[in-house]
Amino acid sequence: MKITLNWIKEFFDKNNKNKINPENIAGMLTMSGTEVKKVENAGSKYKNIIIGMIIDFTSHPSADKLSVCRVDTGSKIADIVCGARNFKNGDIVATALPGAVVNGITIRESKIRGQVSGGMMCSEMELGLSSESEGIMILDKSCRVGESFSKSVGLDDVVFELEITPNRPDCLSMIGIAREISALTGFELIIPDYSFKKRLNTDSKFVIKVEDYNLCPRYSAKIFKDVPNAQSPLWLKHRLLLCDVRPVNLVVDLTNYVMLETGQPLHAFDKDLLYSNKIIIRKAKKFEEIKTIDDSIRVPGEDALVIADENKAIAIAGIMGGKDTEINQNTKNILLESANFYGPSIMKTSKKIGLRSEASNRFEKKIDPLLTLFAIGRFEDILNRIAGYKIGGCIYDDYKKIERQRKIILRTGRVNKILGKDINKDVISGIFTGLKIDNRIKNNNIEAIIPSWRYEDLEREIDLIEEIARIYGYDKFDSTPATASNKRGKYTSYQKTIREIRQSLCDIGLNEVINYSFIGADTIKRFKLDLEKEYKDKVEILNPINEDFKYLRTMLLPSLLKNVKDNINHNIKDIGIFEISRIFKKRSDDILPLEINKIGVMLTGKRLRKSWNGEERNTDFYDLKGILEFVCNIYYPRGTLKIEENEYSFFHPRISGKININGKIMGIIGEIHPLIVMEAEINQDVFYMELDMDEFVNNVKAENKYKSIAQFPSIDIDLAIVVDERIKNDDIVNEIKKSSTGPLESVRLFDIYRGTQIEKNKKSMAYSLSFRDNSRTLKDVEIEIIVKRILENLGKKFNARIRE
Repeated sequence: MKITLNWIKEFFDKNNKNKINPENIAGMLTMSGTEVKKVENAGSKYKNIIIGMIIDFTSHPSADKLSVCRVDTGSKIADIVCGARNFKNGDIVATALPGAVVNGITIRESKIRGQVSGGMMCSEMELGLSSESEGIMILDKSCRVGESFSKSVGLDDVVFELEITPNRPDCLSMIGIAREISALTGFELIIPDYSFKKRLNTDSKFVIKVEDYNLCPRYSAKIFKDVPNAQSPLWLKHRLLLCDVRPVNLVVDLTNYVMLETGQPLHAFDKDLLYSNKIIIRKAKKFEEIKTIDDSIRVPGEDALVIADENKAIAIAGIMGGKDTEINQNTKNILLESANFYGPSIMKTSKKIGLRSEASNRFEKKIDPLLTLFAIGRFEDILNRIAGYKIGGCIYDDYKKIERQRKIILRTGRVNKILGKDINKDVISGIFTGLKIDNRIKNNNIEAIIPSWRYEDLEREIDLIEEIARIYGYDKFDSTPATASNKRGKYTSYQKTIREIRQSLCDIGLNEVINYSFIGADTIKRFKLDLEKEYKDKVEILNPINEDFKYLRTMLLPSLLKNVKDNINHNIKDIGIFEISRIFKKRSDDILPLEINKIGVMLTGKRLRKSWNGEERNTDFYDLKGILEFVCNIYYPRGTLKIEENEYSFFHPRISGKININGKIMGIIGEIHPLIVMEAEINQDVFYMELDMDEFVNNVKAENKYKSIAQFPSIDIDLAIVVDERIKNDDIVNEIKKSSTGPLESVRLFDIYRGTQIEKNKKSMAYSLSFRDNSRTLKDVEIEIIVKRILENLGKKFNARIRE
């Protein structure tokens, strides 16, 4: 970005502006974090170009289209041959004397068709002040003959080329840099107030409608009638050129000028070329085309924001206006747009259509939405001063509630600890005041109210400490040896547990996979995640690489199933994989998404291959449950694990459930729905479980403790009972444990029988019960009493009977 010294000085009073010199400013800005890449004197290119006055002129004796002018240069009368016709005696002109460089050509005294010419009278184009011109440049009579041209017309300026960091959109303006200089020098800043409070109302004849306030938080506009269609004054053109902006006409130049000064992009539509008196800020339609002012036909896409009338799109919001409503030589009435668009959306559209502009560069960095009315006021003010345009008229302003004020409590002790220097709290308060940050000292704290233009980058206490350091001056901090702890870093207990689980799963033959955290809309639809309350709150990516990466995933299942499909396509059909990663859930528009660590395990294919000592067997649900039990036995050795039946759209309706560990739901388990597997072109059953690792690890109450070897023998008995088919193993086990308080050491299901020896719709379940007392030897009679009680309770609760 480029700024000019004279422009910056306008925001300081007469006494202080004279104290601002290029060398000091360049040094201070660079030391405070705004790098000055280059400083150049803009007036140097006008060396040997002075103010001249045409005394008289005659026709060239040897050329009908040339004239020989006698020009007063202040030091002498020079004869100059000229081909223009737009002058008369007494006109003040820009005169290039021998030694001047114009358009890269050094001017010398020479003969033109036999007539000596002692210089050159210049046009605006030749001086680089316009892209085109007719005839030589005629100056105001107030210009003093013989004076330097650049000094006389205000072109003697210093240009700074700055490198603005992405977190400082407020510095993409003259006012923003002036604020920095004010804070660094202590010079009072003078910024006029353009208030529209009395003029903000609704004009029923003209309507502005914002369809999505998230993409367009604010849209302000004003209609200017009978705007003079003229060229901009020389000083305005020159300032634009120094900032690498090409002058066009008064209206367009003013929009660019105000943008450079305030940081708020403006766009002017020819109001008479609008289809109707209604402006709609909406998303582009599919395949909708718009011809932009660079004569290109562009298709912004459905995610892009456009400005439209009731007929068609007339601008790509925040990037470029449309050709059909462009300001032209016949324009009389304009609609001036001053809006605030959502930065990430503008960046996405800009990249998609391959077009960046000064406006989009500012919107991408999230500029202050409170600037919109200020910029319109500044446009109106300059138009009034240049062309006598009468101030007045209705301002249109459509916006949602704008929250741009933040309070941060700064601890002065924290400042001194971070910076390693004791800085008085009054000095800190003074620095904040210089930065236009309202503040109050409260004991050893300072309460800071962040201004709207710094809302995006001053969020925390540490941000304020950085501001103190850069304004106080990095050069004022003493050089001290770096201090650091020589203690070896350690894993947290959480990190240790995750690493142990990862290694344990690898030890039993599973392979770890790592996937992207993104999924597409088709995946969500295929897995019916939008039908599940737990998984439908997805987070949309504003600038996805492609449609398959449009959302942050809410579960690991889709990614793992894709891994399975890819492996099967490579003829690897026996698969056991797992992934430990985060999933994301949307909380609200203003809060970052919730991140939860999950572990997903997926099995498919053959569990056992046919061999001399056994038959082959396919993987089934119980293999997956066995892995779950394996992990639970390590971290919850005395815990209870239950699978509670529950249907999910992505699981087989009869083989799915919630994982309950010690009374807490920590995950899901089941067989992938056959239709989903079929759609993925997988011809084998797939089983999946997903655990909430945060819940699982944080509820591990204690590590396994040392337990002495048992000194007394156990008594083991087998118990086979017949129950209804609907009775679950977990319920039976819980009832056995409840009925045998004390010496019961373990209970294990070792057989399930269904067949001709028992009734239809019944099953036989055989359990191994182990009893032991660590202080004495148990007697058979004691165990008989306990077993009798167990059978009685099972009979009452489940109508169970001993299998004969």
